[in-house]
Amino acid sequence: MLLDQNALAGRTVLLTGASRGIGAVTARALSGANANVIAQYRTQRYGAERAVETLPDDQKLLIQAELGTPAAARDLWRSALCWGRPIDVLVLNAAVNPDTPVDGPDEVWDAGWQEALQVNVIGAGALMREAVRYFAARGSGTIIVLSSWAAEQGSRIADLTSYAASKAAIRNLAQTFARNYARQGLRVYVLAPGVVNAGMAIAGQDDSAQQAVADGLAMGRMVEADEVASLVAFLATDACPSLTGATLDVNGASYIR
Repeated sequence: MLLDQNALAGRTVLLTGASRGIGAVTARALSGANANVIAQYRTQRYGAERAVETLPDDQKLLIQAELGTPAAARDLWRSALCWGRPIDVLVLNAAVNPDTPVDGPDEVWDAGWQEALQVNVIGAGALMREAVRYFAARGSGTIIVLSSWAAEQGSRIADLTSYAASKAAIRNLAQTFARNYARQGLRVYVLAPGVVNAGMAIAGQDDSAQQAVADGLAMGRMVEADEVASLVAFLATDACPSLTGATLDVNGASYIR
């Protein structure tokens, strides 16, 4: 999906998890459409810098922030507003995917669930709430939530239960906000990618392992990160507001509902 190079000119996007994976590719797509980009990262500043390197200095802001607590999420929102530009779009991309082994030690299970819920639901939910109140008061604004196909069908990997459940929870919260604030000009879109060839989906896998995963998918390949990023950029234009509340599947027919 190719956008005009000025499709997002004048619009300011707060993107979480901008330093790598889908987030970094999305940052580049937003930059290519001439958005103002506020790129949040946790530890990898260099990756975030690279992701927005094509933008002039006055169109980008990098913010180091944790998202594991509501307070940290609210601090991120306030820091973003301090840039002095009205925020038009929030893209909730940052997430964790901890192991929660069914047959492992209790403390590993408990810690994995705690981390997934804190970052993917509680922190992300607090940030979304800040955006909802801001956008509703202004009368316009867009939220794009990166969920997962695992949120729709459960995880296919038994030891990654917390990730699937957390992504289902944040999707449900997004739908609730979409339903209740549509008349105030809020647009909320949820993306549910399948296996993407970037970030957590391929972390630690060599080429042969990645190919084995791809061979098991309907298209015989993973979802390209560029496909997800370009869809995020399109939704950020608010060109189709009646899509608000929708969950868009991006999985190459590997899961059809």
